[in-house]
Amino acid sequence: MDLDDIVSKLIERTQRATYGAVAGILGVLPRGLMGGRQRNHKYSWVVAKRGGQPTGYTDEQIHPDCLRQIRDRLDNVIEDSARLRRWLSS
Repeated sequence: MDLDDIVSKLIERTQRATYGAVAGILGVLPRGLMGGRQRNHKYSWVVAKRGGQPTGYTDEQIHPDCLRQIRDRLDNVIEDSARLRRWLSS
């Protein structure tokens, strides 16, 4: 499983997950997880633990469903890799 596989599942089920949770599954550091990737709707589902939104994104770069979750302050972010791993396999 790679980053794009994980992000595809997040998009499919309109689920946010933290940089740390995704990085933990991939065995990389959270800081470098999105390196070289454009800020766009696709990757906006991977978010910071604090605030539940993607770092450095404008509202236009965030997927509308993801932005709605952020604005509604929904507390549905998967924050750890063990939980994300279970979620991905369900």
